[in-house]
Amino acid sequence: MGNRGYDESALVVYAQVGQAKANHRVENDTGFLRPKSFTLPSKVVYLGDVATHALAYLENPETPHFSEPPQFNEQKWKFETQSGGLGLTISSTSYWGFGLFNSGYLNRIVLKGSPQSYARLLFDLSASLGHRPWEFFHSSAARKYLAKEGAGVSLESNEESWKKAFETARSVFDEQIFMVEEQGKAVQKRMKNRLGSEDWNAMQAEKAIQHADYDLEVARGALADGNAPGFERALARAEAYFIEADPDGSRSYSASDMYEIPQGQILDIGTSEAEISFVDLTSNDEEE
Repeated sequence: MGNRGYDESALVVYAQVGQAKANHRVENDTGFLRPKSFTLPSKVVYLGDVATHALAYLENPETPHFSEPPQFNEQKWKFETQSGGLGLTISSTSYWGFGLFNSGYLNRIVLKGSPQSYARLLFDLSASLGHRPWEFFHSSAARKYLAKEGAGVSLESNEESWKKAFETARSVFDEQIFMVEEQGKAVQKRMKNRLGSEDWNAMQAEKAIQHADYDLEVARGALADGNAPGFERALARAEAYFIEADPDGSRSYSASDMYEIPQGQILDIGTSEAEISFVDLTSNDEEE
């Protein structure tokens, strides 16, 4: 599979691993990812910040299964998982320094699903990391590694694939904010044709419109900063204020209903891998 960008169902990108710690294990019998407190026979795996953040942003993912569990090198592995209609495969390998340093590892990320779903995941992933994932710490070694992958893979094509994903995600966000703005215009038009009543107060409705306009500005600012969760929270507040102001609330609609976008856990950009615990979905008493 090449790295030229999108087809209708899949994308391959490569990411620099910033840091990796022994916070997880792989169960010997099943090959499933487990928390570090897991007590049955298992092996340590250095999952790394890219994979850890990617899993945190999936909504209700299946427990990742390692088709290539770690051996002597605990940072060389491959796992697969599924989250609704989005399939995720991540493999970790050394590309510089004979595997002696975290900075010498990269992740190959294969995403299968709708462009909107995997574009959103990459948007969130990039925002949560402390570095640009397509910028490799050892660029010369990374260039040689990607050249061996074939199908025109290069540092430039890999960066282009990441940025195309961001464009796709932003276009969806732009459509969402446009729809809420149009909803607000329709509400204000109905307000002009409606007098106050026991069920609706014009003065309170005007205040709600002002709050909605403020939150729309907050949403735009969050989007400019690459903060998708903040964007969605502000947009949801604006929509709620428009519904509150609407003389006929039954006519309001939800912009979020128009798109199938996974909304996983919210991570602050400063969150470290040690602060993220993966929830094992196979057993409640095995959760960390």
